[in-house]
Parts: sequence; structure tokens; C-alpha cells
Amino acid sequence: MKKNPLFFLFLLAAFTVQAQDNSAVGNNFGRVQFEIGGTLSSNGTVTSVSPGFMQYWSVGKRNKKFKVGLGTRLTSSFAGNQAEYITADANLTSEKVGPAVLFADQVVENIDTVMLSNTQTNALNLFFALHYDFNNNFGLEFNIDLLGLTFGEQQRASLQYDEGNIKKTNAYPTTGNLLLISDNDRGTLNSELMLSYLHKKRLRFKAGAVFIFNEYTLNNPAVYVNNSGKTIDTDRYRNKSVQFGLGVNYVLKYYRNNLFK
Repeated sequence: MKKNPLFFLFLLAAFTVQAQDNSAVGNNFGRVQFEIGGTLSSNGTVTSVSPGFMQYWSVGKRNKKFKVGLGTRLTSSFAGNQAEYITADANLTSEKVGPAVLFADQVVENIDTVMLSNTQTNALNLFFALHYDFNNNFGLEFNIDLLGLTFGEQQRASLQYDEGNIKKTNAYPTTGNLLLISDNDRGTLNSELMLSYLHKKRLRFKAGAVFIFNEYTLNNPAVYVNNSGKTIDTDRYRNKSVQFGLGVNYVLKYYRNNLFK
């Protein structure tokens, strides 16, 4: 990929600076706050590091505890050859059949697997956040990637399909990332559910669950007809990992803002 992903970081930074008011607030929580930091997470198979920066806007006239935020982060994920990637196409993975429709998430016969020589993806995404402060120290946040780009090196891949057939090929990280619904998502996306502790109004320590989709596209996928007569023709394969994450943010400054006043 020849486009420089740092361009998008600088673009968002310029927007953030322009939106801020230069008058600081003396209390613990201002109308607008700007943070920079990151999260390190792992499930023992896939490890991810995600530095980024974000801006929050407080909602409400009196109570500044609830905030909405926008930010950008670079999620880099690493794994050896033990990470398994499965069919990502929602037309195949979300199909429901027979009485199992109330319980089944996937039709097993439509799921193929890919094993890579290793995993190394770098996803630069815009994310949305919801944050609630229980008091001046403790808070809870959910954030999720919306859209962006992924870059990384091509990897050797082994595709196991149609009940045991194996095909050797190559795979590269799916370039475009887009949040839709469940398996309709495309690319590499990151989301967090974190408890946080604010120390001396500047350092926000956080811990919680991190959920990451990593997706690769095959150079030469297999096309075949399965036992149900369905033609399987897909080149996108996804690893879903629930990880435990630890992180820290630095609160740069609080500002006044009349957006939600």
C-alpha cells in the first residue's frame, strides 16, 4: 500500500485542535477532553497493541459524567501459525437451517479454515466511544472501530476446504475496514469494554475485554460445490479473538465547549 496511513492521523488531529476552546476548566471534568494512550491485549494466541488518541464531549447541562467520543487508533496484531481463520462471508456464516435456527450461529458445512505462516496486521481506524464516569476516579467505556484501512505483509496460507481438501496459496490483510452488523463486517476491527481509574486527573488506567476481528484475503481461493449443492466461492477469512487488555491514557487537557449546553 503506497498511501501513508499517518496522513489520516494528522487529518483527525487537525480537526481536533480546531474544535477546541483554549479556556481551561478548574474542575475535574471539562466539557471537552482530549486523551492519548493505548492498550496491550492478548488471548495467548493473538497479541495486539493499539495506540491512539481521542476527544470526548460531555453530554448534559449539569452532569458531566456521560461522554461521547471520537478517535483514531492503530491496532497491530501478531500471532504465529496457530491462529485459525474461518470463512468470513456473511452469506455463508449467517445462514440458518432447520430447527437449529434459534440456536445456531453458523452452518458448519459452509465453514472452511485457513492457517497462516504468521499474522501481522496494522489497522488504522476511526472509532466511536461511549464513556460514563461513576465518580471522579472510576469510569466505564465501550468503544468500537467504524472504518479505516489495514496494511501488512503477504503470508503463506493453507486452506482446508470441502471436508479435508487442502490448498496452498498466499493471503494478504483485507484492505478496507467497515463496521456493519456481525459477520457482515469487513476487514480488521477492534472494540473494547474497559473499566478505568483516573489518577491525579491525568493518568487513566484501564482494564477489560478487547474483541478483535482480523481478516485476510486469499490470492487464489478454492471454488467448489458442497454437499448441499451450494457453490462456495469466497476469498475472505477471519479470526475472531476475545482478549484481556490493559492500557493507559494521558489526559492532555480539559476545555470548555457549548456543544451540548
